Amino acid sequence: MTDDGPFIRAEAGGIHGRRDEQEITIANDLIQAVLGYQLAKFRLDYGVHLELGNDFEITIETEFTLEAGEIRWTGEPLTTEAGKVLLPLTSTTVSEATIGNDGTLRLALGQATLTVSPHPLYEAWQFRGPRDLLIVCSPGGDYVAYWAPILDP
Repeated sequence: MTDDGPFIRAEAGGIHGRRDEQEITIANDLIQAVLGYQLAKFRLDYGVHLELGNDFEITIETEFTLEAGEIRWTGEPLTTEAGKVLLPLTSTTVSEATIGNDGTLRLALGQATLTVSPHPLYEAWQFRGPRDLLIVCSPGGDYVAYWAPILDP
């Protein structure tokens, strides 16, 4: 193997986690499952946890930006201010969910857009869903690792 970058080898032997268009395309296809779900609630502990319906959760562990109309807020997730900007989004519907080629997560909730850029040292965000679906932004956004849902036999 000539690529010295990080990767995750799937149980079936395939390689997941290299930043290329195919990996981003697959991760974007998987994250589309959240479209139409409402932000049921959020909680603050070791990060911000956005609970979307009963099936999905997005965890934000680093700085994020929220834009709604002329309001733009950027800050750390474990702050009172983060709670204040997220509270009005409760019960809004996800109309867009995308992962950029650099690992940036963009989520449209109602009239607001939430953006989480990669962090150079930490996993900035994670997306979890049913049947062990998991998408993780690697430190620096060098790749997006994903584990596709486990299907019933």
